[in-house]
Amino acid sequence: MAQKMGLEEAWRMAIQREQDAHDLYQKMAEMVEDSALKSLFEFLVEQEKEHKRRLQEEFDQYFAPEF
Repeated sequence: MAQKMGLEEAWRMAIQREQDAHDLYQKMAEMVEDSALKSLFEFLVEQEKEHKRRLQEEFDQYFAPEF
């Protein structure tokens, strides 16, 4: 039976998955020698960093608003 996930937990999982993708692309960029592939992976690293930043910013606004 599938366990239900709350909104906060799902959001945290999404943030973690962006970090995981970032880490994977970073490792791939370090491993490849082909400059085109390296550039692609470095581009993807930056994309994932931005995705995570946006999700974290929205998470903070929704779950931890400043008073």
